[in-house]
Formats: sequence, structure tokens, C-alpha cells
Amino acid sequence: MQTYDSSRRPRAVPTVVALALSLLTLAAQAGHAQTDYYNLDRGRPLRTEDALPIERHALEWQIAPFRISGASGAGSVLSLEPELAWGALPRTQVELGFPLERWQRAGRVVTGGAGVDVSVLHALNAETMMLPALALAARVLVPMGAFAADRAYPTFTAIATRTTSLGRLHANASYTAGAMPESPATGAEETHGELSRWEAGIAVDRPFPIRAFLVGAELVARSPLERGASVEWSAASGVRYQLSPRLALDLGAGRELSRDGEWFVTFGSALSFALLHRFGGVR
Repeated sequence: MQTYDSSRRPRAVPTVVALALSLLTLAAQAGHAQTDYYNLDRGRPLRTEDALPIERHALEWQIAPFRISGASGAGSVLSLEPELAWGALPRTQVELGFPLERWQRAGRVVTGGAGVDVSVLHALNAETMMLPALALAARVLVPMGAFAADRAYPTFTAIATRTTSLGRLHANASYTAGAMPESPATGAEETHGELSRWEAGIAVDRPFPIRAFLVGAELVARSPLERGASVEWSAASGVRYQLSPRLALDLGAGRELSRDGEWFVTFGSALSFALLHRFGGVR
């Protein structure tokens, strides 16, 4: 007579449950990363960003995003800013960046750091039928390197995002506090070109979820933090694409509509991680 071994069945149940939980965890980790193409970060690829922070406990490493700019007869600038973002709190992300620059002017080449960039973005609400998504951001550029300013400069930004049937609309308004910077020791011109007393931008984008692809365009006005500088206008367009569940790419191009008609091209990549298994899920 065949006997029934009761020790076999109890072992199978925990195994199946453990396997199911593992698959759910992996799916949750990939879920955040697969929507990274949908988030407009500052400079990736547009200056205008959206009001969506990364999820709580998520990590995003922006791998060597760079910007090349130049104008006829004025040389060129290569900017590189590796950055790490962390979903530290609900609806809140913290970013740490290390901007580097390489200037070429009249046969002279200067390379150096442009400070340490620390920023916090907090979403005030989720978008509703009546209200757009709203967020506030604070950024401090700490002096460090040959191209850094002579003091720390805090910048405060208000962000709004509205989703429509045709796409999304974004509006940014920023103000930088502090006195005009002194000339840097390097003697290079316009080393503080990225600092603005105020900046305002509007952008539109169109996501294609099935293809994990987004295309957008923007118009930006800014007042450089330089003595006697006039308001500058620029226009740009860009795309973001989800290459894999964790890796997103972006590419943008634009042109200054005032001054010397400077052009610029940006390229970046972001690697995302979701640390759900360590923190017990996103809340």
C-alpha cells in the first residue's frame, strides 16, 4: 500500500509563495524604471522640468549627461554634470550633482569644476481635474572648482504640470538670491552663464507609452546674473526614450534667440534602481 508523505506538501507552499513574492518585487522595481522616460528633469533634455519627483526609496543615477554649446567665432563649451537623485521622502527627491566645464576661447582651453549642485524637489499635490500638479524646488550651487562662483547661490523654483488629451503642459519660474558674482580667477569669460537672476519657461511634451518614448519643446526667458546683462530667450526641443527597464536616454538641441545666436546640444542617460526590498515598499 502506498503511503502519503505529509512532509512534501508544506515545503511546496512556502516555495511557491516565495517565488511569487520575488516576482512581484522585481515587477515593482521595474515599474518605476520603465516610466523614467516620462519625467522631465532639469536639463534632460529641456531646461523646463515637470512637477513629478521620482518615487520614494528610488535611486536614479544620471550617467555623465553633457551639453555642448557654441557660437560662430566665439568658441565652444562642454559641460558635464553627473548627478544622483534619491526619493528620500514621500513626493520628495534630493539630488547631488558635480558640474564640470571645458571652455575653448580664442585658442585657449580651460577645464575645471563649476561647483557642487544640491537640490530638493517636493510635489505639493497630485494632479486633479481642477488643479495641475504643483511642486517647489530649492537648489544651492556651492562654490568649488575653477568655474565656480565666489559664494553659494540659492535658487527657488515653482513648477506646474497639466496633463491634457494631447499631451502635457509645464511652467517653471525661478529666482536666484545673492549679489552679483565676482570675476573668477581663471579669467575665462561668461563662467557664470548658467546662473540667472530669474528664469521663466514653458514646455509641451507628448508621451507615447507603448513605445516608452516622449518628445517635447520649450521656450525660456532668463536674466543672466551678470552686470548689465539683458534678457535672453532660447528655444529647444528634445526626446526621451526608455532603452531598457532601468536605462533611459535623452537627446535635445536648441538655440539662443538673442545675443549671438548660440546653439547647444544635450545628451544624457539615467540608470534607475528601486530599493523596495530594503525599505518595505513605496509609501
